[in-house]
Order: sequence, then C-alpha cells, then structure tokens
Amino acid sequence: MHALLLAMALLLPADTIRIAIDVEGPPEIAQTLADELRKGLATEKDVEVVPPVDARRVVRLIVTPSNGMYAVSLLVTERYDRPTLMMLGIEDDDLAGRMMMLQIVNEHQGFAGRDLADIGRQVVVSLDDGVFKTLRRLRQ
Repeated sequence: MHALLLAMALLLPADTIRIAIDVEGPPEIAQTLADELRKGLATEKDVEVVPPVDARRVVRLIVTPSNGMYAVSLLVTERYDRPTLMMLGIEDDDLAGRMMMLQIVNEHQGFAGRDLADIGRQVVVSLDDGVFKTLRRLRQ
C-alpha cells in the first residue's frame, strides 16, 4: 500500500512556481532582456512564465543603458491572496481587497554589465538561489 502511494505521489506534477515578467526600459533593449530572461527560466523545470493576471509573483526588471553599459534593477513582488489574509486574521472584505492590490517586495538587487545575455543569466541564477530556493523549501 505504501509503495502504491509513493508511486502515485511521484507521478503527480510538482507545484509550479508561476511568475510574470515585466521589463521596462528602451523598447528594443527591454525586449532583448525579457527574451534572455525567458530563455534562462525555460531551463527551470518547476517555473512557469504566465501573464500577470495569472501570477502571484512578478519579476520586474528596469534596464538603463549608458555608454555601452547596462544597469538593471531587479524587483520581485508578490500579492497577498485571500487564504493568507484569512490566516493573518484579516476577515473584512474591504480591507482584504485593498491589501490584495498591494505588491510586497520579496527581493531587490542590481546588476551591471556590457552583455544583456550575461545579465539575463545572472538574474536567473540569482532568482534560483534566492526567491525560488525559498519557495521550493516552503513546498516541502
């Protein structure tokens, strides 16, 4: 019986970390960085990039070019959900609605370099070792 339950558990898909990506900056540069980030995140087996309305967490990047260098600010935000607010004791619907509109900052980092592909890889490594690592640990 235990072997059957274990086999069933192994066949069930693992929880997926669903994120949205928002990159701001000069359009061509922002698009290139977003593409690099998506490429890197595609290698993460349990991370799915979804539209913002379907994501609880948003990876926000602001890219600024200057003299052949790029400065990138990374901000990972998260929205409260109703079950979490209920556990925190917030039962008033009006207050809960206002709190669910807020974005809580989970991570803030800066990157700089001459190559957007390299910066994209650095961002993915940082997310993997930071926010994603924490979320994976919480699932266990």
